[in-house]
Amino acid sequence: LDLVKWARSTCPPMDSLSLFTEALGLRDPWRVEACDLDAANGKLTLRLGWERGSRFPAKDGDGELYPVHDSEEREWRHLNFFQFETRLVARLPRVRDGEGRVVTAEVPWARSGSGFTLLMEALVMQLCKEMPVAAAARIVGEHDTRIWRVVHHYVGKAHAAESREEVATVGIDEIATRKGHRYGTCFAEIRPDGTGRLLHLAPGKDAATVAGFAEELGKHGASPEQIGRVAIDMSRAYIAGVRDHLPEAETSFDRFHVMVHAGRAVDEVRKEVAREHGGLGKGSLWSLRGNAERLRPEARALREELSVRYAELGRALALREFLRDTWRYTAREDAEDHLRRFCAWAQRSRLQPFVKLARTIRAHWAGILGYYPDYLTSGAMESINAKLALARRRARGFRNFGNFRAIAYWIA
Repeated sequence: LDLVKWARSTCPPMDSLSLFTEALGLRDPWRVEACDLDAANGKLTLRLGWERGSRFPAKDGDGELYPVHDSEEREWRHLNFFQFETRLVARLPRVRDGEGRVVTAEVPWARSGSGFTLLMEALVMQLCKEMPVAAAARIVGEHDTRIWRVVHHYVGKAHAAESREEVATVGIDEIATRKGHRYGTCFAEIRPDGTGRLLHLAPGKDAATVAGFAEELGKHGASPEQIGRVAIDMSRAYIAGVRDHLPEAETSFDRFHVMVHAGRAVDEVRKEVAREHGGLGKGSLWSLRGNAERLRPEARALREELSVRYAELGRALALREFLRDTWRYTAREDAEDHLRRFCAWAQRSRLQPFVKLARTIRAHWAGILGYYPDYLTSGAMESINAKLALARRRARGFRNFGNFRAIAYWIA
């Protein structure tokens, strides 16, 4: 009882308009002048106003206060008040600034040109980081086009402010952006500790994407000449793009992509053996793919059985494992010697897919050994690609590549 008396004496009663004014954080000259609760339709409208004779700062002005020239009514969507959809309505003043221009005054609860309050936009951005944009739009009860405008504004502003001055090593990789063989190219910084940071995302997977990245560096306080190392796959387009637009960069072909070529060579041998012997039986396809230590015991046993039964498969798998050992060496000289021995063995293996692989390796010799001396790989791209796959799901139904890129920048 004493606590209640104390609360009443120290917290004088407030009317609803004063309460909403305080809750919205409004300061002179702004105040809530009226509130209209439409319980039947679940809507609350708060009408804001200002005292006659008030002065306001101009939007993007010098901070000076100017008298009101005229005003026009505007509306903003705000956070819900309990279960009621809440909107702010105000006579937005226009002022004549020091240069004689009539401009819109700034308001403290919303950014210029937005139909949402700042708090509502903060909620929207957090929702879009955790769920698809379409789902966020349904939760707040707005069309997803309005939500996308908010995402593009804040992501674009944050991305433009990022610096690239310290970027020296970059990974480049293609990503699937939509069904139907639609691809994009991801550019990420590879830090010394092996982590990555998404820098740029471009539609397509040709040399023009590298040109676009080089141009983008200039907008972030950097230059193409500062890029000293690049990890890529053996795509001719990327090789040409790096050569033409990142002139100081040394190329490193990621070992994962080299081993992909070796896996394809094994698969070609498997197909030839299967055609010659009328098939290899159930489970042979997957037992011969990937690394043996990752297979289930029964698949590993089948792999060993096929290697013994068919000499060509045994040689193909042995060649693949021998190539894999290249990256176990710590010194470039030892790895180079090992790679020479692999190519010599592949050339005389009488397995045409591996003869072709040996030619490919020789054509990309310097780039494959570009792994040394700092063991550069695009492993950091794997975690970024996982986030990009998540972004693709979050932006599902996206109407253009820009929407996908905005969500990718936001969560990656």
